[in-house]
Amino acid sequence: MKNKSIEILVNENFVYAKVLDYFGVEYYKSKNKTLLEVCQEHKINLSQLLDVIDRAQDRSTINASELINFPARLIIGYLKHAHELFIKDRLPFILRQINALKAPADTELIEDLKMVLPMFVDDFIHHIYEEEDRLFSYINDLECFVLGKSSSAKVLVNIDSFSIQEFALHHGDSDDEMKGIRGITGEYQTTDIEDIQLKVIFKELQAFDQELTKHAHIENNVLFPKALMLEKQAKEKLTLTFSQN
Repeated sequence: MKNKSIEILVNENFVYAKVLDYFGVEYYKSKNKTLLEVCQEHKINLSQLLDVIDRAQDRSTINASELINFPARLIIGYLKHAHELFIKDRLPFILRQINALKAPADTELIEDLKMVLPMFVDDFIHHIYEEEDRLFSYINDLECFVLGKSSSAKVLVNIDSFSIQEFALHHGDSDDEMKGIRGITGEYQTTDIEDIQLKVIFKELQAFDQELTKHAHIENNVLFPKALMLEKQAKEKLTLTFSQN
């Protein structure tokens, strides 16, 4: 492995590209060098790098079925952690690759990616912050009220003006954006692509798309039903509270 070229290693496993980037190596500029040569040149401990690669390949995620019996606050904690990984790890790496990309034969494709992806990322980050600031905060308030950990004050502010059901109906916006990226990339097909950097971008986009699909499934099929139940319980508790006063 250490005597294979960077290009061969990245073609075999695109995770090498991201890990090398993490260690400060522009893999596409060293594609003809061996892994050992790159490690020596950049004073990287080979064993340490391989250990990071092994850990980076372990993308084990929790299935929706495992979260069904969790309280809302823990589901939200899991989802917020995923948001942080999307914003601070996955998307910045993809954008760096796009910005550094030198147009190969398909200039139009490169220009499309450079135009569409930054807009998608801006919209996606806005969606995440809105979700955390409005939806997650509201659900946390509902759960605290239902469990008797807070007064009705916070819930009363939002319960008549905020609708979980309406929020859920518009939740497919980010996936609609990914449909456009799938179209531009031809469903992330790399068969006819020779440029190693473009291959990595396609593979990273595909991995992000898959993670986003699982993430949305957890929100739609675990968090939203639980939140709707909490909202119902909170309204019943409020009605009972006011009827007794």
